[in-house]
Amino acid sequence: MTNGYGPEQVIEKVASLTAERLSYFERLRIVTPVSTPQGLRYRTLDVRRITLLCELTDDFEVNEDALVIIMSLLDQLHGAQIKLDQVVQAISAEPSETRVRLSQRLQEADGAG
Repeated sequence: MTNGYGPEQVIEKVASLTAERLSYFERLRIVTPVSTPQGLRYRTLDVRRITLLCELTDDFEVNEDALVIIMSLLDQLHGAQIKLDQVVQAISAEPSETRVRLSQRLQEADGAG
């Protein structure tokens, strides 16, 4: 991580965020800053998560338990997307015949489902 954002910078970036709310999200372990020599730092991804968390709680009144579940599901989905990207890259490195065969198998499986 190059610099990241300090807590004050994150609070400035996210309209409805307060220091207490940021600490709350950290206690729930749905936002985890990185400890650096300059202090706690938040990645751009963290700022996006915090923005989503504020929207979920402000606009949709999502409670603590649901926030934890929603963020866990989003993390799992993100992990699955990374794995899928790796599979696609591996397939694209295969010979043309293999790619055609796999494409046909996927079309057959899609038609059966």
